[in-house]
Amino acid sequence: MSYKKLFWGILLVIIGTLFILKNMGWIYFDWWTVLRLWPLVLILWGISIIPVQSYIKVILSLVAIALAFVLVSKFDNRERPNFNWNNNHHNWSYDYDNSDEDTTYSDNVQELFQSYDSTVTSASLRFQAAAGDFRLSDSLLSDKLLLFRKKGNLGNYSMESNDDGGNRNIELSIEESNVKFNNKGNMVQLYLNPEPTWDFKFDIGAANINFDLSKFKTNKVEVDGGASSINLRLGSLAELSRVNINAGAASITIDVPEDAGVEVETETVLTSRNFVGFKKLSKGHYRTDNFDAATSKIYIEVDAGVSSLNVNRY
Repeated sequence: MSYKKLFWGILLVIIGTLFILKNMGWIYFDWWTVLRLWPLVLILWGISIIPVQSYIKVILSLVAIALAFVLVSKFDNRERPNFNWNNNHHNWSYDYDNSDEDTTYSDNVQELFQSYDSTVTSASLRFQAAAGDFRLSDSLLSDKLLLFRKKGNLGNYSMESNDDGGNRNIELSIEESNVKFNNKGNMVQLYLNPEPTWDFKFDIGAANINFDLSKFKTNKVEVDGGASSINLRLGSLAELSRVNINAGAASITIDVPEDAGVEVETETVLTSRNFVGFKKLSKGHYRTDNFDAATSKIYIEVDAGVSSLNVNRY
């Protein structure tokens, strides 16, 4: 049997098994972990050209793969410091045990918030999300402008803000990303105040983003992502909303209200498209029938690689 066929078969089985174990919650990893193992490709390539029989190459390859994953799991396990930081805008609580009878590991929990000021009429949030699961809560804030809650030991986040007239600029960014196989995930829940008009910019890696923005006045949404799952729901509270998505191998779903006039422009490669209720105007250019008459308009631009793109009307 050809070593080349065995090699690719074993590699695909291992990757598929890792994803199954991740989906079952037994391990946590993402594409950053896979990228950290790139020197393994050189090792396997070297094994392939050693002048020995194929079965010996297979054994050596399996040993190399096993050792690589063991080393990543064993040595990528640095301890992090404990923090408690409070001021007018932030409340940081991090790295404490939150155990019950079924949980024997230590969860890292972090909370950040922005106080609400009625003079703030617009807000801009830039979020460097890295890897993990990111969701927007259905619960609306009244006494705070933003509340950020994170659970998992992938890394700490920091928050900075400044006011420019009636606009508040907020930046959330990850300070340290330490992906390892005993990670318990990176789960983030955001809570927002619906009073201001919002601008969003998300810089994401191998992440799952699920944001229902239909209850907010949304001016602009920008997403720059890699191998991600992106789910956005937009509303018609703003007269004009713009969405710009730049992604690699991604699954993208955008829900838009039926009463809004929507225009979609795409520049994609090997991407499946599903636009229900849209007319094709030209290559990569689509528009709803009610676009001219609608009082609320949404412009969507998508630049994606090997992806699936769905725009649904609700």
